[in-house]
Amino acid sequence: MSNRTYLAVCLAVTVIVAGAILFVPGLSETIEQNLLIFLSTNAS
Repeated sequence: MSNRTYLAVCLAVTVIVAGAILFVPGLSETIEQNLLIFLSTNAS
């Protein structure tokens, strides 16, 4: 995969996740909960 394609995929995923966090209440709660669990288990 070329750098341009990789950058486009990363940008698309970022926009989709940000939109989901802003506009889908149930999904944003799930993402927030999983992120907090991830951060608390991997804290040094």
